[in-house]
Amino acid sequence: MNTTNDHIQVKRLQLDVGSGALVASPKKKLFLKGPIPIGWLTKAAQLPGKTINVALAVWWRHGMAKGEPFKLTRLALASVCVGEEAASDGLTRLHQAGLIQVERKPGQRPTIVVVAR
Repeated sequence: MNTTNDHIQVKRLQLDVGSGALVASPKKKLFLKGPIPIGWLTKAAQLPGKTINVALAVWWRHGMAKGEPFKLTRLALASVCVGEEAASDGLTRLHQAGLIQVERKPGQRPTIVVVAR
């Protein structure tokens, strides 16, 4: 009988083409999808605080969204060691620098579009 403290372990499996056996899949590693314009990164790096960290999270999500508008997730922010307040400040700075467009709606995470240069 399951209780709230019981956990079911689930493994992701893949087919080993050589042996035909099912083997555990390695966890996927996070990566940035490029190209990322160095001028864009340079401008972001010149901004104060954790703005460059936020910029990296922005490019990560931008790559995952395939260029479509997106929202920064807690995972994206945590992966670059940025809290909610620093993220808000960083997005404001990136927007003021003309590197992103931001649409803010009450009760929602901002929607972001990268302005590539």
